[in-house]
Amino acid sequence: MQHAASDERSIAGSESLSAAQRHVLRLRLLSARLTLLQRTEKIASHHASIGEEAVIVGAVLGAREQDWIFPGVREWGVGLVRGVPIAEYMHHAFGTRVARSKGHAPPDYVAVRKARIAPASGIPGAHLPQAVGAAWAAKIKKDDVATIALFGGDVTSTGDFHNAMNFAGVFKAPCVFVCRGDIDVAAKGVAYGVATAKVDGMDVAAVQKIVRAAVERAASGKGPTLIAAPTRPVTALDDAALASDGVLEGLPRDDGFTREVLLDIAAAVDAAEEAGPPDPSTLFQDVYAKEISQ
Repeated sequence: MQHAASDERSIAGSESLSAAQRHVLRLRLLSARLTLLQRTEKIASHHASIGEEAVIVGAVLGAREQDWIFPGVREWGVGLVRGVPIAEYMHHAFGTRVARSKGHAPPDYVAVRKARIAPASGIPGAHLPQAVGAAWAAKIKKDDVATIALFGGDVTSTGDFHNAMNFAGVFKAPCVFVCRGDIDVAAKGVAYGVATAKVDGMDVAAVQKIVRAAVERAASGKGPTLIAAPTRPVTALDDAALASDGVLEGLPRDDGFTREVLLDIAAAVDAAEEAGPPDPSTLFQDVYAKEISQ
């Protein structure tokens, strides 16, 4: 996958923050800008992840390169952690003619096959059975692949969650479930014969460590794990706070790195606005197996 040169400079440009912390800071800054773009109707929607970045980043970094990530819409940032440049994501959010999806997918519903990122679903929890199915298929084929599914606490009340947990527990699918939110999911895991664990969802290093342990357990044939990662999401920020340093409260800081990321974001917004929408002729591209004649 191609990386933007500016992103490469950003990752290497700060030694005061760990790689994981740089990812967290980048997602926070980008989510704040995307929220403002949504409020000013520049983009159609955005599912802010402010305050929940550590779970997203830690889970992706805890996975191995060959493992597939199945995010919900609020975990849109997984692609950024796996190398998708900010500029590419911004084209997707605006639905421009340059976007990989050709405007077919709304903001935050991004899939990147090369980065092993599955598409999110508009139905809460619908991606969990898909993650289990992919894990089971890998097990049948004897591929050394695990899947990591990320979701919020509200999803644990859906039928898809229970279907996924039941199937994973019975067939010992190599799948790791990572639940954001301060809810007691241990009992639900035990009911399906799924191992459970809990970690501070605000500690990116701790999340990375426990997800890697769960992945290694799954890969060794011991079955799935359900991880509860309580977070403290921030949802009541006004426009002034989103546009100021206040949005970075509680995060480790590096002013030089922050400036680089903000410049990357500003350049990405300008490029997306200049690119314009896709040509109407692309409406049916990548929709049907055989191209429809116009």
